[in-house]
Amino acid sequence: MNRVKRFRTKRLWYNTKAWAYVSVAVVLGSLVLAAVLRVLPIAFIGAGLVVLGFVLAIQRDRRSTGAYLVDSATLVLTTGAITRRVQRSEFVDASLVDRAAARDYIRQIAEAMADRSRARDLEREFVRFCSVDIGLSSFTFGLGRRLIDQLPNSKDDLVLLRLTGQRQLLLSPVYNQDLVDTLSCWAHYTEVDTGTARTA
Repeated sequence: MNRVKRFRTKRLWYNTKAWAYVSVAVVLGSLVLAAVLRVLPIAFIGAGLVVLGFVLAIQRDRRSTGAYLVDSATLVLTTGAITRRVQRSEFVDASLVDRAAARDYIRQIAEAMADRSRARDLEREFVRFCSVDIGLSSFTFGLGRRLIDQLPNSKDDLVLLRLTGQRQLLLSPVYNQDLVDTLSCWAHYTEVDTGTARTA
């Protein structure tokens, strides 16, 4: 694998799409309530909530995009100004996982840790190079998270990258299966190189 392969990260706008559904109910509800009670400010309050909700949703969805570069020896992960290099010797495997499964997976690991500060650091590191919000935190006590999990594209696969030392990273390439296949070839090349070195 001498050629460098580059994978762009994707943005799915989960929170914004979910709030678009909710905002319809908020607008209609506030208009009906304003008409029944004959209190016009209720309609303006509803409109204000809709605007505020969109601002918060867009803010959560505008996670830094980046790229993943794979060459013969290194996987380079970038997001914003942050770069991380993963050597082939650190790679264990890569698999497809959806949003809800990825969230449950890292939470199970974090909840088993006695040190809550370390658990939060683990969660932040897990999604550091993922451009998709998987719902580790919620402003709506989990209601918005459950709504997003039901959206048609919520099953768009992400990539779970497992490294040595029980480290895990969640990645969000546009072409997820292509990245998994590339990394699988990466591991194959490692085995071939190792076998060649032993034969020599």
